[in-house]
Amino acid sequence: MSLFSADRKTGALLSIILIVTIWGSASAVTKLAVDDIPPYIFAFLRNAVAAACLLPYFLIRRRKNSSLYPPLPRKKVVLMGLTGITFFYLFFNLSLYYTTASAGALIQGFIPAAIILLSILFLKERLRPLQIGGIALSVIGVIMIGFIGSFAGARNAILGNTLMIFAVIFWGFYTIISKSLEKFDAVQLTATSTTIGTIGLIPAVVFELIRHPELPTISMTDWLSILYLGIFSSAVCYILYNKVLKVLSGVQVGNFMNFDPVVGAILAISFLGEKITVWQIAGAILVLVGVFLTSRKGKKNEPEVL
Repeated sequence: MSLFSADRKTGALLSIILIVTIWGSASAVTKLAVDDIPPYIFAFLRNAVAAACLLPYFLIRRRKNSSLYPPLPRKKVVLMGLTGITFFYLFFNLSLYYTTASAGALIQGFIPAAIILLSILFLKERLRPLQIGGIALSVIGVIMIGFIGSFAGARNAILGNTLMIFAVIFWGFYTIISKSLEKFDAVQLTATSTTIGTIGLIPAVVFELIRHPELPTISMTDWLSILYLGIFSSAVCYILYNKVLKVLSGVQVGNFMNFDPVVGAILAISFLGEKITVWQIAGAILVLVGVFLTSRKGKKNEPEVL
């Protein structure tokens, strides 16, 4: 039975809540791990675990009924793997090596606005005045979070926060591409794109090993982090995310994703002992308000700008 066959909307809502909770924890867990394991190697290991879970599962399902799994559009699925796995995790992990988990999590609050902005730029969607204001507020909020005030405990907060903005942009591209492939099976999409994206990480791992030939010592805590993020944050949540995109609108998904940075910031404060500045709180509020305005459809007679 399909995950959403009994009540698709309820199943999708419960799934997005679970996704937000697990993904909200990813910043804090990754921050702990990249202090011990080089960022690119950690990105490869967690996604290799995800691919090792997803690919056999998909192949078993396809063997039972291959007619349910038509060939995927090659270019789009490769782009999914590169944007949502390869480049997202290269920037995400390196960002958290330099900045704090709380700052990284709060900047991710810009994801819904970034998705809408990219949809306008590349899908030629129409932009309303209210959305212009919302995007502007979100951008100001991100600047306040990432570039104003002090960042205790960060190696290089400005660099790290800039890298996180690039991660957000790549995630926006991944979401847009995923939405265009919603007629395909979520497990097939996730398994294929994750495998492609993990292979795409290999050159970065080689580069990191050339720079630092000594292999890192991976503790039991680090292995648990790899397994947790690989199995739950990547394998399980990516499947659910692609299923949810078939049921809920992009606006609905974006609104739920607003809670991701809140969960991430709370965990960073609670478990890592990080402190959030007044600037970051004010910036996070602006981002949330901006996303709310951006996601509103506006009145029917409201003029379109673009």
